[in-house]
Amino acid sequence: VEDDGLLPEANSGYADLSLGRVTVTTPYAGKSVILTRNQDNTTAIGNVYIYAPNTIEGISFEIRSTNANDNGTVFWQIVE
Repeated sequence: VEDDGLLPEANSGYADLSLGRVTVTTPYAGKSVILTRNQDNTTAIGNVYIYAPNTIEGISFEIRSTNANDNGTVFWQIVE
């Protein structure tokens, strides 16, 4: 196997919500995603979910919170 010098595409990471939503760009979009809340001192925490209408397969997906004022951090991981 040859090393092409390119870094592998991320299939997990952290995303910071802004006004209860954030868009994650990854070529793995459209596959199953696990979301985990980073429970910090944020007072406007809501339940997070993938907003399916804004998922573009192979490009991006949107994480939303049930609280529009949520500015917390979410860990996401693609499951293949």
